[in-house]
Amino acid sequence: MAKEISLSDLNKVDKQIAKNFEDQTVFLESLVKQKSVNPSRQGFDNVSEEGMAKIIRSKLRDMGVVSRYLRNKKKRPNLVVSWGPTRSRKSLALVGHMDTDEPINENKSEWFSGEVKDGKMYGTGVLDMKASLSAYVFALKALKDLGFELDGKLKLAFTVDGKSEYFSKLGLHYLINKGFKAKVALLSKPGTNKIAVGHRGGYRFKISVKGEEVDTGRKSWETGKKGKNAIQDVGKIISCLGGFDLPFKQARAFPGRVPVFTFPTKITGGRAVNVVPGKCEAWGDVKLLPGNTDSQVRWWLEGRLSKLSGVNWSLEDILYVPAMEVDKTDRWVKLLHEQAEKVLGKSPKLEGCGPWNDAWMLTQTDTPCLAGFGPDGQIDEGQGEWVDLASLKQVTQIITRWILVYLGKK
Repeated sequence: MAKEISLSDLNKVDKQIAKNFEDQTVFLESLVKQKSVNPSRQGFDNVSEEGMAKIIRSKLRDMGVVSRYLRNKKKRPNLVVSWGPTRSRKSLALVGHMDTDEPINENKSEWFSGEVKDGKMYGTGVLDMKASLSAYVFALKALKDLGFELDGKLKLAFTVDGKSEYFSKLGLHYLINKGFKAKVALLSKPGTNKIAVGHRGGYRFKISVKGEEVDTGRKSWETGKKGKNAIQDVGKIISCLGGFDLPFKQARAFPGRVPVFTFPTKITGGRAVNVVPGKCEAWGDVKLLPGNTDSQVRWWLEGRLSKLSGVNWSLEDILYVPAMEVDKTDRWVKLLHEQAEKVLGKSPKLEGCGPWNDAWMLTQTDTPCLAGFGPDGQIDEGQGEWVDLASLKQVTQIITRWILVYLGKK
C-alpha cells in the first residue's frame, strides 16, 4: 500500500531539484548544442535525433537507470524508460520529442550555443522542447537521489520526428504500436500559464478544378467555342463555400470557441499570361473542436459543391488531426494543478490550446494526455529561442512533486 506523501517529502524534492539544478543546466546546454533539427527541414536532411538520444541515454546510465532504443529507421531512435514496480495499476508517462524546428535567429552563432544570458538559455529547440526533456530526466534523478521507491510506474519517452506536420510512423505513433501506454500522460509543451487539457484539431484539403486551356489569341476563344477559365470557376467555389455552418458541440476545454473554416488559403493556376487557365488548385484549412471529424467536414463540403453546375471539381484530403480533450476534474489533472499552484504562487488556466501536438495519439489509445504545461520562454525571429531557467527549475519541481503525489511511494 502506498504511503501518504508528506509536506516534508515535497520539501525534500524542492531542495534536491535546487541542488541538482546546476547539473541540469549543464545537461540542457549539451542538448542544445546537439543539432537535432527535423531532417525534413530544408538544409538539414543529414541531421537526426541520434546524438540527442545518446546524450540522454548516457545521463540515464550515469543515474543507474536502464533505457532502451526503439527505432523504425536507422539513425532515428526513440528512447524509452520504465522505472518502478513491474506490476502496478498506476502509471504515468512523460513524453516529448527530441527534434526541433529549423533555427529562426539571424545570428547563426546562437543557433546551437546553449549560451546563458540574464537567466535565459538560448538556442534552437531549447524551449520546444529540450528544456522539458531535461525536466523529465532530472525529475527522475531527484526521486532516485532521495531514495524514493514509487508505488506506480514512471515511463519516459523521448521521441523522434515530433515536428512532422501530421504524425510520424517513426516517433510516438511507432511506440504506441509497440505497446507504449500508461494510465495518464503529459506532453510538456512550453508555458506555465495554462495546463492544456486538450488541443484543437485540423482538417486540410485541396480542391482541383479543370477547365479548358486555349491561347487567348485564338478565334475559338474569341467566339466562345473553346476555352474554360479554371480560375474563374474556383471563384465560384469560393462564393459557394461562404457561410461555414458546421454543427458542433461546445467543448469544455474550449469555452466560447467554434470551428474555424478558412478557404482559400492558397491558390495556384494558370500557365501563361496569354493562355486561358485549364486548371486551378485551391487549398483550405479547418480548425476543429472535439467531436468534429474529417468525414463531417468533407460531407459539408461535398454537399455545398454538389449544388454548383458547370464546374469540374475534385476534392482531396491533405491532412486530418482529431481534436482532443481530457476531463479537467479528474484527480490526476487536479493533482498537477495543485502542485503548480503551490510552486508558482499562481493558478494556471485549465483549458485547451490552439495548435495540435502528439497528445491526441495517446488520448485516442486510452492514455489521456495533457497537451501542454512546461517552462516559460520565447520563440522570436528577432531574439531567437530561449527558456527562462528559473521557470525551468519550477517546472522540474512541479513535475517531480506530481509524480510523487500521483504514483505514491512504497
